[in-house]
Amino acid sequence: MTEPAPVVSDDLPAGSIGPRAVKRSVSGLIAVAVAVVLLGIVLGAVWAVVTPALRGRVVSAESAVVPATAFGSEFAAVGTFALLLFGYGVGSVVIGWTAARSWRGPTGFGVLAVATTVGSLVAAVVGIWVADWRFGDPRALPIGATFEVVPDLWLDGAVRGGVGGPWVLFACAPLSAALVYLGAALASRTADLGVGDLPTTIAPG
Repeated sequence: MTEPAPVVSDDLPAGSIGPRAVKRSVSGLIAVAVAVVLLGIVLGAVWAVVTPALRGRVVSAESAVVPATAFGSEFAAVGTFALLLFGYGVGSVVIGWTAARSWRGPTGFGVLAVATTVGSLVAAVVGIWVADWRFGDPRALPIGATFEVVPDLWLDGAVRGGVGGPWVLFACAPLSAALVYLGAALASRTADLGVGDLPTTIAPG
């Protein structure tokens, strides 16, 4: 008795026996997401160390002001965080593309998009906390003393005098991740993005 011939789907090329099974580890995908979020902690700490600080003066026992001339430093500090977030998005794609190869595609990108968004928020919280620890509380200084402080990263109106939501800064990492992920997908030599689940083709004869 002979073996039955393999069933060939109508929507597959002749000689194909269906897609190959690829083992996908959910725990591996979760590990990548956690690693990307934790990378946000490092990002926030780096920003707190390298960001330009705003200089102000203590005017009373309960009041400290930053002059309008410090707008340039404020812009530089926020811009530094935005650039770090763009780099963070690129780095997250490198991690996800290489460490979660079997999840390349919409699912893999979706996980990275969520992870970079959460990681950006974590970076902002950690960055502000580290910066406050670094520069101290201006209210503890004597009247007339100068102090340094970093701007709030939850932007009021997104841009002073402009429009947009206060969350706009946190779209930088997911946006850069989307562009890099798209580029990686377009540059892939195979339609399965290197996953290895394309149908197996048997040569005739």
